[in-house]
Amino acid sequence: MNNSCSHVTGECYGCFDGYWDSFCDHECNTTSYGEGCRQTCSVNCVNQLCHHETGFCNSCNESRLGDFCEIGRQQEDESGGGASILAVVGALVVILVILAVVGGIFIWRNRKQKSTEKRKDENDIHLSNWTFRFHTAPFEECEAENGEVTAASAPTNSVTDTIAVSVQELKTYIQQHSVDSHFLDQFLSVPMTSGSPQTCGVLPENIKKNRYKNIIPYDASRVPLLTVDGEKDSDYINASFVKGYMTDKAFIASQGPNDIVLNDFVRMLWEQKIDKVVMLTNLIEEGKKKCSMYWPVEGEEEFGDVSVRLLTTHVFAEYTIRHLRLSKSGEPCRHLTQFHFTAWPDKSVPESPWGLVDFHHRVMAVPGSGPVLVHCSAGVGRTGTFIGLCNLLKEAEATGSMDFQSVLWKLRQDRMHTIQTVEQYKYLHKVALVGYYTAGTIINVKDMHFRLADLESDEDNSTSSRNYKQEFDAVVEVCDATVPKIREPINEGDQTVYQNLGGTANRRKDRLSNILPNPAYRPDLTAAVPHEDTYINAVLVPNLTKNGHDILTQLPLPLTVTDFWRLVTQFNAGLIVAFAADSDQPDETVGDFLPKSETEPFENDRFLVETKHHTERGLVSEFTLTVHKKIVPGMDSSITETKKTLALLLCKTSELDPESVLELQEQISFRRPTGSSRTIYMCRNGADHCGLMCVQSILLDRLKFDQCLAVPVVVGSIKAIRPQVIPTVDQYKCLYRVLKLAYDSQNVYGNVTDVSSASEI
Repeated sequence: MNNSCSHVTGECYGCFDGYWDSFCDHECNTTSYGEGCRQTCSVNCVNQLCHHETGFCNSCNESRLGDFCEIGRQQEDESGGGASILAVVGALVVILVILAVVGGIFIWRNRKQKSTEKRKDENDIHLSNWTFRFHTAPFEECEAENGEVTAASAPTNSVTDTIAVSVQELKTYIQQHSVDSHFLDQFLSVPMTSGSPQTCGVLPENIKKNRYKNIIPYDASRVPLLTVDGEKDSDYINASFVKGYMTDKAFIASQGPNDIVLNDFVRMLWEQKIDKVVMLTNLIEEGKKKCSMYWPVEGEEEFGDVSVRLLTTHVFAEYTIRHLRLSKSGEPCRHLTQFHFTAWPDKSVPESPWGLVDFHHRVMAVPGSGPVLVHCSAGVGRTGTFIGLCNLLKEAEATGSMDFQSVLWKLRQDRMHTIQTVEQYKYLHKVALVGYYTAGTIINVKDMHFRLADLESDEDNSTSSRNYKQEFDAVVEVCDATVPKIREPINEGDQTVYQNLGGTANRRKDRLSNILPNPAYRPDLTAAVPHEDTYINAVLVPNLTKNGHDILTQLPLPLTVTDFWRLVTQFNAGLIVAFAADSDQPDETVGDFLPKSETEPFENDRFLVETKHHTERGLVSEFTLTVHKKIVPGMDSSITETKKTLALLLCKTSELDPESVLELQEQISFRRPTGSSRTIYMCRNGADHCGLMCVQSILLDRLKFDQCLAVPVVVGSIKAIRPQVIPTVDQYKCLYRVLKLAYDSQNVYGNVTDVSSASEI
């Protein structure tokens, strides 16, 4: 209202008629209208549906007329008097004329029928589809929890002709249909809603309890709360029981609570004895509040009659795990684990399926007795995708196949609009493929020696569940099916795949034409002077606790030395782990970028790099570098920091046996920066040696924290970003053997003892 809002939060001080919520970005529910949505649509409107601003009825009940359906037909007839007789006579004349015209058309069409029969049939089909959509207009658009608009379909009681895909054929199936309309056709064939009654959610007293006006639970599957103080409307919350694979009420799909229902949401956790919550949205996304916080930042907080205490928080790259304790006066306290996936971008799907699969492993590893509560913002899109993944993997385990279309239909029988977009439906196929092939591959340390003996078995040993080569090949094949191909463009207009954006000028900055950065992960350099290029052949990769934090890049070419130091300074590198080019065979493609000695710094027109405290430590030369940025004409005046100090570990060997890798990892662990400072891993091609060290570092951190080996999941997550990482089965074996060596010798982190919270995770 009047463009007036809080200068801190942007929340509105008032909304125009027909709109509500903190940012006035939601229309009134379909049964309310006007200022603050406080007025209720006329009971004479069909289904009590009216325009959110004016209150005019969409259509009237039988024998009612007028904008608000306030006029009875009998009343109108009485007021019409004798004029109605004239109207009847006029109508009869019009009808006679219409009959004459129709008769003429009928005769003409009969003469043309045979010659146009085929075309007529096709047109009838198209007209029928169009008319059908027109008559379902009230359900035509759905305000998605990720901001998208999705088409709805009419209710139906079944879906036929579904195809269960064998897990052995799933990879080929995904590749075959990656560019055609197959997934779209399947998605559109399943109605968004079952047509079941939704009367409770649209009652006037419940309207504001719905985060989105057209995401309403079915009466038959909604989660009823216990009434409070005899208030009949206190039993409603926008949440639905959802079936698992061959299991009733395995899940509760819920909207993320708004402030109005915050206490009700916590009450539902208590009443339904929830011990696992899966949260798939962030609290704020693109400036909009997607979910109210139902746990304390620290300590304890009361939500109605239920107190919630935060016990522990563990932050990982793409998700956070919190342990909560719920208590209520006079009753034993309960414990709950919240799994919060933080890497699902608004209005999209995650770039890679590996993070969600790792997250799913976490959720399933924790035992639970009640239903798993899953929520995002609306509780349908991301929520439906995760529940669909759970059910598909159970189906694959039981039958060896997955019926995606049937799973989609079954979900929508319990909650409308689950899996909202075709992009989510496509993504579900990729996640299910990765989830199936990585099932059972996360090894607890207590089972390490048994499982490694199994992996060490001969390739032809039929009694082995999976050996190194088979597991490695599976990871490579799954990545091949789920990761977009990256190559140089055939011509300047070729935009069919991810490529080295920027054309010919940037291709000279790539050492190898088959190792290019995916633009989704490439760090964009900042132009400090006019027209300066922003491209560098590098990718952002996660470490254990931060997504997109560290960097893999190639040793700089003579052309890209300045770009490399721009990367170091602009992305706050605190440690560089570099594999030197072989000094016995000089490589002219590697530019000079380091000081030659403490008295001979490196210098070009943009940077001066000095070194002190050069130390030789076994396989590593350790340097302390000071990088000075030069101020040049045209440089951005906002740049004030001109000096940076960091460490460089220069690895002098490329013979990376497990003992050498472990020794290098010890040095990396000792010098690894903290806080926001990054680690840059670099080698000649930006993938092979530096990729091994990056992956091994994450695996050792997980061994320390989780007491588990998660090799396929971690390798897959990095190969999804840089496919050339871990290129051979020998490197893949090395990862396992270093973990075993580290655990047995306790050489990297000291005693690897049980972490009290890790066993729960």
